[in-house]
Amino acid sequence: MKNFTALLTALALASAIPAELASAASFEITTTIQASLDKTIAGATQTQANKISSLYTEFLSLQKQEQEWDAKINTLHSRNKDTSAELGNQAKEIDSAKLAKLEEEITRTRARHQPLLSQYTALNKQIEAARLLNSKSLTTLLRIQAAAMKIPVQLARIDISAKVKALQSAKDKASKATKKIRTSLNDIDPINAQIKAKQGAYKTIQNSLSPIWTAFKQGAKKEDTNAVQSSLTSMISLSRQMNAEKESIFKLETKISDALAGIKAQMP
Repeated sequence: MKNFTALLTALALASAIPAELASAASFEITTTIQASLDKTIAGATQTQANKISSLYTEFLSLQKQEQEWDAKINTLHSRNKDTSAELGNQAKEIDSAKLAKLEEEITRTRARHQPLLSQYTALNKQIEAARLLNSKSLTTLLRIQAAAMKIPVQLARIDISAKVKALQSAKDKASKATKKIRTSLNDIDPINAQIKAKQGAYKTIQNSLSPIWTAFKQGAKKEDTNAVQSSLTSMISLSRQMNAEKESIFKLETKISDALAGIKAQMP
């Protein structure tokens, strides 16, 4: 049998959602272990040697598949994390330029009408003062001036009020759009909860693999063909389960990716 030298890596998924997948301690086939395995196979019957070689090859293949799942999950998760953050920031800035422009228009409009409004206010104060002085002629004159200014003042106030209402309407619209986006982002939380559950299931299986890996190394060191074959059989079974969990996690990340794409399409 050809010598196999491989790094067998198992990744423990972080518990926080969303979070990057973190590498756990790897299972490494050292030259010493490989030499022991080669001796074990050499001392086995042809049938058992072929079986162990086949199992070992399958185990390495499953480990490679797991590494491939890890790469795909990490890439997609990272993209989802960035997209989610981007959408969150965009939600805060919905119509920000439009709102800023409306704010500026209100400021300019008020500044333009302020002299007229100030003059009208001052004139009314003068009328009140003239009335208190019982100066009928002055009061009458001032009231005539005030009457002439009444319509321009009303138009100025209507102009300001219309712009204030336009700003408030735009704010309400932006607020609703922001709330809708945030609600959609929050709707992804149940999927993240499912990923966390899958992470827990994966970790449980991974922990089960550790003592079997130890038994495999000891069996190879003792050139115990039965122990090696039994360990490999169990390791393969667990590796398949681990890959199944990784595949489920990838599908859930894909579901999140699709949901984020839908939210992005809704962005005004």
